[in-house]
Amino acid sequence: MKLMKRVLIGLVILVIVLVAGIYIYMRTTAPDYEGTLKVAGLRSEVEVLFDDYGVPHIYAQNEEDAYFALGYVHAQDRLFQMEMLRRAAAGRLAEILGPELLKVDKLFRTLSLNQFAKQHAQKFLSSDTSAFQRAALAYQKGINHYIKTGKTPLEFTLIGIPKTEFTPEDIYLAVGFMSFGFAEGLRIDPVLQKIRTELGDEYLKDFAVQNPADAVLIRNFAGQGKTRGRDSLISFLNESLEKIPVVMWQGSNGWAVSAEKSKSGFPILANDTHIGFGQPAVWYEAHIEYPGFRLYGHHLAGVPFGLLGNNDFCAWGLTMFENDDTDFFIETLNPQNANQVKFKDAWEDMEVRKEIIKVKGQPDEILEVKTTRHGPVFNSQLTENKTDDPVALWWLLLHEENEALQAVYRLNHAGTFADARKAASIFSAPGLNLMYADRDKNIAWWAVAKLPIRAKHVASKFFLDGSSGSDEYLGFYDFSKNPQAINPPWGYVYSANNQPDSVEGVLYPGYYYPKGRSGRIKALLEQQSTWEPADFKKINLDHVSIMHPDVAKEIAAVLKQSSNPAFEPLVNALNGWDGSHKTTDIAPSIYYNMLSQIYFLGMKDELGDTALRSILATSITKNSYGILILHDASAWWDNVDTKDKKETRQDIFAQAAQNTIALLTESSGVHPAGWTWGKIHTLKHNHPLGKVKLLDPLFSVGPFEVEGGMEVINNLHFYLDTTGYFPVTGGPALRKITDLANVGSGETVSPTGNSGNVMSPFYADQAGMFATGKFRQMLMDRKEIEARSKHKMVLKP
Repeated sequence: MKLMKRVLIGLVILVIVLVAGIYIYMRTTAPDYEGTLKVAGLRSEVEVLFDDYGVPHIYAQNEEDAYFALGYVHAQDRLFQMEMLRRAAAGRLAEILGPELLKVDKLFRTLSLNQFAKQHAQKFLSSDTSAFQRAALAYQKGINHYIKTGKTPLEFTLIGIPKTEFTPEDIYLAVGFMSFGFAEGLRIDPVLQKIRTELGDEYLKDFAVQNPADAVLIRNFAGQGKTRGRDSLISFLNESLEKIPVVMWQGSNGWAVSAEKSKSGFPILANDTHIGFGQPAVWYEAHIEYPGFRLYGHHLAGVPFGLLGNNDFCAWGLTMFENDDTDFFIETLNPQNANQVKFKDAWEDMEVRKEIIKVKGQPDEILEVKTTRHGPVFNSQLTENKTDDPVALWWLLLHEENEALQAVYRLNHAGTFADARKAASIFSAPGLNLMYADRDKNIAWWAVAKLPIRAKHVASKFFLDGSSGSDEYLGFYDFSKNPQAINPPWGYVYSANNQPDSVEGVLYPGYYYPKGRSGRIKALLEQQSTWEPADFKKINLDHVSIMHPDVAKEIAAVLKQSSNPAFEPLVNALNGWDGSHKTTDIAPSIYYNMLSQIYFLGMKDELGDTALRSILATSITKNSYGILILHDASAWWDNVDTKDKKETRQDIFAQAAQNTIALLTESSGVHPAGWTWGKIHTLKHNHPLGKVKLLDPLFSVGPFEVEGGMEVINNLHFYLDTTGYFPVTGGPALRKITDLANVGSGETVSPTGNSGNVMSPFYADQAGMFATGKFRQMLMDRKEIEARSKHKMVLKP
């Protein structure tokens, strides 16, 4: 007995020692936020003060030292995120994560982002003759100094990732990956083509392929600036997109009111970019100062300049423009030569290159990438179907010179309205809505992108003819023809990814989002004559839908016709719904379950599961809820698998109701009073290592019950699904409000924290704040920063 007791005590001690050893090791991987470092390459001393939320405030004597320090601290907090982003864009994930990521690598190698990055790095960052080049290269030197001398993040050790230095190509890989997140046509066009060719135009009537009739159009105004003085292809794309371990952009809100509508007498700007949720959070905050320059910026991993932010003169935010800058072209293959396609009356050789993809634990994979004049060929090299004519992707990013890096640098350093407009004019891809306000009391919205001129007959959301020459682009519009509004007389500008109004009779095609967010923002901005930041916070957190209640009432009306008493709680809740998405509301739980069931019961038999899920994730379907639900004679209602019966809308809705009751009973109990939204709508920030159950509690953050929903301003969105649960997949990657009366008093919040290092105290310190709608100050005053600073780092030459 004594021996057994001693053995047990020994085992307990061993476990304690083991756990303590693991914890001590993990602590050694935590970032260093204080101390003095000797750094080769600096010209002068740099101070970095970290505030109480881990935001670095960098004080340097010159620009290059400032950006070196930014690169160093950014890498210290976000090196794993930087690594994953560059590997995803370059098609190098299988090298560290194994064959499961091979499809993702093949997708990105075919997209040719590695070629885009190589070409642009050579063109724009092979010398240091301009200021933006010197700043960008100094930032990378800072990253690389940390890689050589700093601690290794825990993920690198667990996965076995080698630490390698960053190159200028990696900056453009980040730019390319951001652009990829905007290319919604990759999901939508193949499914619409399938519907058109396999089912016919009758089935397209229930999709808002073009702009819906009830769309809210962003008005243009040319004001003056003020101065002070296919299935296999569908499956491959969908499966690849779902496996990408790096989050992508999915929307955004932004608006600004004029000085005349502000209580402070200066414009106020708000922005919340909508991106897929994950851990670490997308944006890294940093405040930089050197003589003549101050910037509070929000940075993407590996990108030196703040895509969002403010300097002493102006503030800006971004939303996705949603313009159509991708097109699929069906090429005609030469039956005598598998490497030639037809264009007009001639056969043209395709460019062919071999991509070697390293795969962890397996031999290298060789991918042959063929490219026509329109772009890389997708179907024959990514899918098992090798007999179809090649389908090539034309993507603006791959065809036009990209000066996004220069544009953002110019914006960061803008000191006049003209500077900001010039920066806006040189963006080409991705398409963005640039929301702007400045100390000269200007407000502006520019749709920034290079917009192709298409022939009038071209329907850009369907596959185009690559051989005839008739579907080719006719050129590009001048930036002056881009949708924009400068100091409009109505006193505000806004964007929620909705359709801009026509310019000189041209309505630019795109994948614009429905009126839910845009209409609500517009209505709220017109309710008051004057505004202050506290009011903007309420708009940021607004969760009332102006589009879903009408759809809900139509569902209720059809259900009522069934005269089934079991449906009464559903009918009453849907009829009485005001569009609210509080965690205690019942109607959203019923509505989204019903909507999901209706779509899956109505369309899965024709489209199949993959194509349906692919198009449900897009703006096309969100624009179409009302069209389908109101269409009693829709071809979708009949189940093609039941040959002896023709189902009706009422049949589908009744079955959807029965399924909804079963699901809500299982998840939330038998009493409808308990079917609250918060039980089935939760937010969890998943880390890539969270797929390992043992590691998930350590690296992932949450879950939290949250207000908000699909296409409300507080856009905590999710996929329609038949599981009965609607976990949040994306939403505001930050919330940000700046009153230009005092740029140092702006407020923001991150979904989790400023650091991506799990051992940092700033890894998840804002997660609770974000989930409950709180904000914090973006500090820019040195005295205030010093009073609240917990740590100080000094970099010395």
